[in-house]
Amino acid sequence: MLTIKRAKMEDAEEITKIKTVAFNKEINTYLGRDGGPPGYNKVESELEIIDKFLAYKILLDGYIIGGFFLYFEGEDILHFEDFVINPEYQGKGYGYKVLCMVQELYPQIKEWKLSTPIFSVGNQHLYEKFGYVETGRNSDEIFYSKKIFQ
Repeated sequence: MLTIKRAKMEDAEEITKIKTVAFNKEINTYLGRDGGPPGYNKVESELEIIDKFLAYKILLDGYIIGGFFLYFEGEDILHFEDFVINPEYQGKGYGYKVLCMVQELYPQIKEWKLSTPIFSVGNQHLYEKFGYVETGRNSDEIFYSKKIFQ
């Protein structure tokens, strides 16, 4: 069963391992090198994320298979950041299901925002399939928004 729960400090090491594998695979596929957002492979960075933001772990049958964090921009806009699923579990529809769960968890939100690397075609497809619309881009990232009309 797929679930999401708030991440705890003791989850930081496992989430960091998953981020490291997932981001390295993604960047290796498109750019031929390892890499990710600043601190993606440092437990200290994940501990800071868990402390400062609404950090979540993604669980499949009780095992952590991914993570993400959220932060508010005003009272009804949430940013979705560092969304990652272990590559072993990618392509199985879990990403879409997690997006649904997160949106259901915060029904008061009127706008969701996120960004993804310009080269990350799989992420772009997922976000657009889920109703996100491109709002801008630079040489590195595409910015997306999804407005909820209630």
